[in-house]
Amino acid sequence: MNQPTVREIINRLKLVLNGKMTREEVSDWASYYVMADDPTIDDEIVWELLITISGIDILDSPTSYLHSEVDIKDWINQATEFLLK
Repeated sequence: MNQPTVREIINRLKLVLNGKMTREEVSDWASYYVMADDPTIDDEIVWELLITISGIDILDSPTSYLHSEVDIKDWINQATEFLLK
């Protein structure tokens, strides 16, 4: 199984903001790695980002998400900072 990259995570978050991917799709994708019986993610930054975005689809009411678009943009900015280091 190929490990996701920070850049791939950023791209998926941008797809959510652009309406080209649902939060549920991104959550399912991230959860696949996070919930694996034997997770094999070597990059600690990628692992932390996957844990965070696996909850992107959590609802705080029947019609609104716990994490806002501002939160998603913050995650993108934080992940981008890791790329620049």
